[in-house]
Amino acid sequence: MVSDASVRLFGDPTIPIGAQATGRTVLRARAVVAGAELEPLHDAVVVIDDGFVSAVEPAGPEHAVDVDLGDATLVPGLIDAHVHLASDCGPRFGGVPDEAHLALQAVSNAQRFLRAGVTTVRDLGSPFTVGSDLRDAIDGGSVLGPRVLAANRVITVTGGHGHHMGFECDDVGGLRRAVRQLAKDGSDWVKVMASGGFVHARRSEGDAPFFPLFDLAEMRAIVDEAHRFGMRVAAHCQNRDAIAVAFEGGVDTIEHCTFAAKPQAVLDEALVRAIAEHGTFVVPTTNNYWLTVGVPWAPKDVALANLRRLYDLGVRLVAGTDMGIPTTTPDLYAEGLRVLAEIGMPLREVLAAATTLAAEAIGIAAVTGSITPGLSADLVALDGDPLSDVEAYNRPIAVVVRGVLVPLGPGWQRVSSERVER
Repeated sequence: MVSDASVRLFGDPTIPIGAQATGRTVLRARAVVAGAELEPLHDAVVVIDDGFVSAVEPAGPEHAVDVDLGDATLVPGLIDAHVHLASDCGPRFGGVPDEAHLALQAVSNAQRFLRAGVTTVRDLGSPFTVGSDLRDAIDGGSVLGPRVLAANRVITVTGGHGHHMGFECDDVGGLRRAVRQLAKDGSDWVKVMASGGFVHARRSEGDAPFFPLFDLAEMRAIVDEAHRFGMRVAAHCQNRDAIAVAFEGGVDTIEHCTFAAKPQAVLDEALVRAIAEHGTFVVPTTNNYWLTVGVPWAPKDVALANLRRLYDLGVRLVAGTDMGIPTTTPDLYAEGLRVLAEIGMPLREVLAAATTLAAEAIGIAAVTGSITPGLSADLVALDGDPLSDVEAYNRPIAVVVRGVLVPLGPGWQRVSSERVER
């Protein structure tokens, strides 16, 4: 029999559904991709104590295995560094229903992310304080969900991109007040719209995707104030000049980084090299659009070639889907990783972009991002080996978040606590 304290499953009445697990759980799998270098350890166990990884080692007769994942590969819990949890991913993206409706939608999306193997998300824009409220509900144990880092309302100009869920600011004083309000609201990050965007067919800002919304002095004011209050800054950037303003202004991550222009995007390689040399993270928001209908700033082959050039020039690319825009749902997370593989990124680096590197980019590498003793037990079991087959990300069979096991299908099984002999 499995001991009462050994396995903590979603639905176990002995613990709150969102709380960090207590007690010990031993998981075994055909392979565990562990440590900061993401090295596979074959026929291995992960020992979890009180919600944290305490050991990763070869399976042996001394291990009382609680859950045998069979031929699965255990990898760190996946990270989506750019989401909009309060969105219904429908054609009316940009509308603002009542706050209760938004909160329920955010809970639903968060739980769908778990089923996709995603154990951490960075919510980069939600109306009101939906993002931080959900974060606190998950942290407090009243809701099951991934770890959430929240930006809450975005900062934009009057009528600018994201104004439906943001502060509309047109001078430095207004920008500083907005940042201070975000700190008061409990935001982890500040999201600034350095340019317009492409989501709405009828954009109030017109051609704003092709020019910056803030000048360098304004961007530096946002970054300085955010850093003073202990928050980092993510900048939505579609065009070359907006990217330059965000980079020179000192933002912590550049989102999209498309170099959008008319008639199509063209990279400024000198700027790209500067971004790479500085080590600024870029979240190119690859998703289900890239390999299907394409993206609005360039033909598919050009968009992929530009992304490949960012990679070739040494930019640190991080996985993020922009979940929330029409049709980009939590269930399609793996499509963004397929795009990174499509440009020729080695599969170990694809995994890093979704785990170790993503955790570093969003400031939580000391908490999660790898299967390493002392870090949170955030793991996903995949049917297949993502180091040889990118399609394995489409086949999660079990997820562990803060030590709580969330089984996803028949591919997992509980076994007795008898010692395993191989």
